[in-house]
Amino acid sequence: MPTLLMGLWFTNAAYSHAQNPADNATGSIQLTSAEKTWLDRHPAVTIAGPRSFPPFHYYEKGKLKGLSADYITQIAAKSGFKLHILTNLPWPQVLESVQQGEIDLITCIAKTADRETYLDFSVPYLAFPLVIITRDNSPVMNGIKDLQGKTLAMVPKTLVPEWLSRDGIEFSPLYVESPLHVLEAVSFSRADAAIDNLATANYLIHQNGLANLKIAVPTPYDKYRLYMAVPKGHQPLLSIINKALPTITPRQTNEVRNQWLSVKYDYGVNPKDVFRYIVLILLFALGVIFVVLFRSHRLAKETRERIATEKALRRSEGKLRNILENSTNMYYAHTPDHEITYITPRCRQILQCEPEEAMKSWIDFVTDNPINRKGLEYKAKAIKTGQRQPPYELELKGTKGRKVIVEIREHPVVRNGRTVTIVGSATDITEQKKAEKDREALQRQLIQARKMESIGTLAGGIAHNFNNILGIILGNAQLALLDLSEDNPACSRVNEIQTACLRAKDVVLQLLNFSRQTEQEKQPLNPAKLVTDTVRLLRASLPSSIEILYQNNPPIQTIHANPTQIQQVIINLCNNATQAMAPDGGTLTIGLDMVAPHDLKMPELKGFSAAEAVRLTIADTGTGIDPAIQDRIFDPYFTTKEFGKGVGMGLAIAHGIVHNHGGIISVKNKMGGGAVFTVLLPASQNSPDS
Repeated sequence: MPTLLMGLWFTNAAYSHAQNPADNATGSIQLTSAEKTWLDRHPAVTIAGPRSFPPFHYYEKGKLKGLSADYITQIAAKSGFKLHILTNLPWPQVLESVQQGEIDLITCIAKTADRETYLDFSVPYLAFPLVIITRDNSPVMNGIKDLQGKTLAMVPKTLVPEWLSRDGIEFSPLYVESPLHVLEAVSFSRADAAIDNLATANYLIHQNGLANLKIAVPTPYDKYRLYMAVPKGHQPLLSIINKALPTITPRQTNEVRNQWLSVKYDYGVNPKDVFRYIVLILLFALGVIFVVLFRSHRLAKETRERIATEKALRRSEGKLRNILENSTNMYYAHTPDHEITYITPRCRQILQCEPEEAMKSWIDFVTDNPINRKGLEYKAKAIKTGQRQPPYELELKGTKGRKVIVEIREHPVVRNGRTVTIVGSATDITEQKKAEKDREALQRQLIQARKMESIGTLAGGIAHNFNNILGIILGNAQLALLDLSEDNPACSRVNEIQTACLRAKDVVLQLLNFSRQTEQEKQPLNPAKLVTDTVRLLRASLPSSIEILYQNNPPIQTIHANPTQIQQVIINLCNNATQAMAPDGGTLTIGLDMVAPHDLKMPELKGFSAAEAVRLTIADTGTGIDPAIQDRIFDPYFTTKEFGKGVGMGLAIAHGIVHNHGGIISVKNKMGGGAVFTVLLPASQNSPDS
């Protein structure tokens, strides 16, 4: 009985606009001259509406159907205009087209404050209550308070969540695509209840055979009313619609509604008929009770088993939902057309949006990074073949611009030999990929350090042995000179031997400096003065084709260093830069300034602990350094020069000196050509005089 009474109330509310003296009018309506002029200019009125809103407005095989279709057909006949129907337009496109003047009339629409800015609405011609729908075996509900803690199925971006939250109702939303999917979610126990309008619920329940659903109780929310609407500036058409609606007779409206709605429309109830129906219902109830009692034992057992199964299923679903929604992975499902149909709350961290905001094309989140090409090929292959593909990586971009690297594991769902859904998980591996790159850089530095250490040890051993041999040769040469007279021809040859030994001694000293086996006294040093003196020396020794630019950015702190060795580093780097610009010459730029190492981005800084550093940069305008040999330029005796123009020890010695002073040295090619060597030395608080 509550459902019947509610249906009668709905019916009377929906038809209240027709109860006026014009109900008996069946012919055409009287139009003003302005209305006639408008119709002369618009013999065919372009109409549209929601494409899937049964039983009010939908399309079947390209034909408009539903309550609003019957209403507008009668209005057009009475008003004398033809209809041009735009079929199967998505609802957002309908609203956009009416704003652009491509649609004259929307035949089925709800009124909102936003829409009133660009639309004028007719009087409401359909109204219906919002009700709570549950399964027929669910506990009795007395109102919306009984929805506390329940799982509610709903379509995204409706007002129901806002209303329930306003009334203090806490619930878990289950977002689905359409009103039919809402009712199916309740019917199949994926949700506990749903809120929908009575007419739509009745229609979809009967049309789709959802026999285990029932209308539990009405909600306290205001009736949902439907209007016809025209764009601003179409007042004559709106006036025609408002005139035509009251001319539709009660019999005509009753025929229309009986065709589409299971809720019967009546003007009143005969008490005798009610009594007769009650007697018949009681007799029928007695018969049903007799049958129920006869089969009570069996049905009670089946009911207990079904309830136990449903409880176990709900517990299982609750556990699974809890796991999915609290996992560090993002789980999702999308159609073969890449439209996302489900996504877990983890998307807030990965895609920077709410789950309902992510209900769009998956491709919208994929960047143009080349690493995505392989993953997209795997996805296309999975959709085409229905076969699971290996895991792959994608770079995704969130709605706020943040880019992340994720590992994707997907599985196609195949029905009747066709892929219908892709389900998968996405794991954020951005930090892992960054750690891998850092680990590779550290590994390269470790290999280079071990290589330089091994070479230095070898060079030091060779230098000591060679120094001993040179000592014997040089000593004997000096003794031979004492035994020979000055006019002896052999004197010149012995002098050549002595000169060669002294040159070899310098080479040995370079080897010892590289291997750090010679101790050099360090002292507080003013680097600005040292560089200035060295630049003055270089100006006199370098070719005139080399232009020297010295950029000093004071104040410069002192360093704890050996002045001779630091000067040797500067000279070696400048000579290397000069040779790189030969024979045409170029510009040699020497820079000196203070830096905070933690603000720099250099892989070599991993082992540099000083808070402040003196930075020396030496840049040339040569051809730059081939990236293939960049890791070897500090190796001893490695050179790209022609034979006789260098032994390849200059950069190796500079590297050894800088490292022995607790500093770092690096090189990179610069934009526009040439190379830049950067030396960082720890700053000292002591003054040069201390």
